[in-house]
Amino acid sequence: MRTILGVAKIAVIGAMLALSSPLAKAQQAVRIGLGAPTLSFLPIWSARALDTFKSNGLTATVVALPGGDASALAALDAGDIELAAVGPDAMLRAAAKGQPFEIVYSLMSKVTLQLVVSPALLERTRVKATDPLDKKLATLKGTLVGATALAGAQEIAARWLAAKGGLDPKNDLKVAQVGNPTAIQAALEAKRIDAFVLSPPEGYLAEKAGTGVVLVSLGDDFPLLANQPYLVLVAKKPISQATADLITKTAKALQEGGAAAVSRPDETASAIQKQFFTKADPQAIKAALKTMSSGVADGGKIDVQNMQNALTFAKEVGTNFGKEFDAKSSENDLWTNQYVDAAKAK
Repeated sequence: MRTILGVAKIAVIGAMLALSSPLAKAQQAVRIGLGAPTLSFLPIWSARALDTFKSNGLTATVVALPGGDASALAALDAGDIELAAVGPDAMLRAAAKGQPFEIVYSLMSKVTLQLVVSPALLERTRVKATDPLDKKLATLKGTLVGATALAGAQEIAARWLAAKGGLDPKNDLKVAQVGNPTAIQAALEAKRIDAFVLSPPEGYLAEKAGTGVVLVSLGDDFPLLANQPYLVLVAKKPISQATADLITKTAKALQEGGAAAVSRPDETASAIQKQFFTKADPQAIKAALKTMSSGVADGGKIDVQNMQNALTFAKEVGTNFGKEFDAKSSENDLWTNQYVDAAKAK
């Protein structure tokens, strides 16, 4: 298989961390491939910004791979990286085909997506952000939702929300491919779309500009979505003792980064913004971090119930992995807390 890491180095999105202290040579190197450079991978950004990889004996290289989750998993399979940071759906699809992957850490334990709608839509439907959830979801009837791609996570979430509001998810709303979040924000401002579904800080930015209102926060408004591995760290089996040690150190660095995001949100957000999102509004990064911090408070741990929640949600949105998975029986096969627990004990 052609090496993917070489291509990725040319097309890196965002900064790449390579610690260069005199101790670096004595440290272990870990390469992590990101399915997307989004802030929802919060423990990774925090660990990089606060240098917790270094304090745990690691030299970390983090790259966002062109091609998303599929490319990250392909790089993992090829041995170009040690760990892939992806959505669990992509990993489960690969596992259903027999690829030897295992989830070793929950990077974000709640769905971070938010439904953002235009003030014009709220005025037309006479709905307020403080209204009951079912009334808010009913505003989706007849709307045009902007998305970065068709049939992706944003469209899937929008249609799921419509169904939860008692609407016909196929016919009661339309979804248009608009482009990246900047293009989506512009489309909402120009009133070419009525709504979008994206993760923070996009909702904050729309509200600050006066072009949109956060109407629903999926991970806060739905218990099913408040407790599930939404973004995960994946390793390839069989895992040698040396790799197990590497994963445990990585988990410890991520736990420390996540803990800082919870206990010192402003400081952590400032460090992340200054190092990796220099053009972003600092207040937007702070707002996003505070919104998502509850999703990293568990230190990467997965349990049977939240894994089952992820499988239930996947079924509700019509995801077909090609194989049925059971949360309990797949423990220590498709997912494990071995490294999370070992890191907490260090």
